[in-house]
Amino acid sequence: MENDTSNSQNFRKFTSIENSNRSLQQPLMDCINIFSVSINFILFYLIISDGRRRESKLYRSILLIQTFSLWLSQLHWGSFHGLVFLFPFPGLYGIGYLTPYLSSYVLVITWLSLFAITVLTKFLILIVRLRGVARQDSYFRFSTVTYFIFTALLSFYILVPMPFCWISSGSSVLETQTFVKNNYPNAMKVLDIPGVFIYTDSWKFRRILIVATVLMVTGGCLYLVLCQVILYEIHQQCKIWSEKVLKYHRKALKDTVIQTIILTVFIAAAPVFHILNAFRDPEADIITLTIISNAIFVSSPIPYAMTILYQNTAYRRFIVSMFRFRNKQKTPRIGATIQVSMVNIKNSPRTSNSGN
Repeated sequence: MENDTSNSQNFRKFTSIENSNRSLQQPLMDCINIFSVSINFILFYLIISDGRRRESKLYRSILLIQTFSLWLSQLHWGSFHGLVFLFPFPGLYGIGYLTPYLSSYVLVITWLSLFAITVLTKFLILIVRLRGVARQDSYFRFSTVTYFIFTALLSFYILVPMPFCWISSGSSVLETQTFVKNNYPNAMKVLDIPGVFIYTDSWKFRRILIVATVLMVTGGCLYLVLCQVILYEIHQQCKIWSEKVLKYHRKALKDTVIQTIILTVFIAAAPVFHILNAFRDPEADIITLTIISNAIFVSSPIPYAMTILYQNTAYRRFIVSMFRFRNKQKTPRIGATIQVSMVNIKNSPRTSNSGN
């Protein structure tokens, strides 16, 4: 992405700016989010109402916050903001329902905060599981104060860096206009887009990529370490717990990891694609591919919720009962009823006596 503050000018025209026809994007995102609402609200209902689960109320509360924040963040991305990247031009804007009232600069901050909550709860679920399986004399049996301190540091590490990088990357209207005029004189049309956000410093864009990469790598390593510690503690409990309890805890951890993998696959598709777009030919038409990648990204709560519903036996039974076609009670035919009645009359004692 050519986004330098130097005196070199880029006189090329950008297809992402010249071709502004994205009439397919908003209806597609709305359809995806409508389906996502139906699936996720079933999940919300089951998490809240199902009291037979073995997990604690704390675990279910965290799971509810996680699924709700994920659903709301993708609803925000797809419908409320309707984010459109202009890469390889260094900018973005929105076509969603909130864009007439708020700029993309503000709306992106909202999405970053919502999604950061989702990521944080993924770790909190592992912490809750570790507290549940750690032995009394284990090195990993931390005090409540230690857990609070670790959670506070983890929250700061996840919730602060990305929003801070984004907030500090903003520019004034005059700076934005001057930047486009000096560096992209043939792209002045972009300034007419309501609420558009433009990177006026290439370092600000690279800084966001660097911070995001560091967070993903370190967060992934921490996630794997926590999973390994939980597996170790479960293995050490084999002399105390029954086979049924051990099997349950192994399955619970396995289900959590599978959920994370599925979510990561859908979430990672769009950012990787958009980053690659930043280095493409400005005249390449990639609008359709961009809409498809956004659709995959916005639909991530659907497979995530369906995975949770499938993995839980009680949830799965509830879903099956909703769509089960109950056999209707068979009613006897009128003709058969009359025939049976006639037979009973003929065989009755009164009929026999009258015949004699």
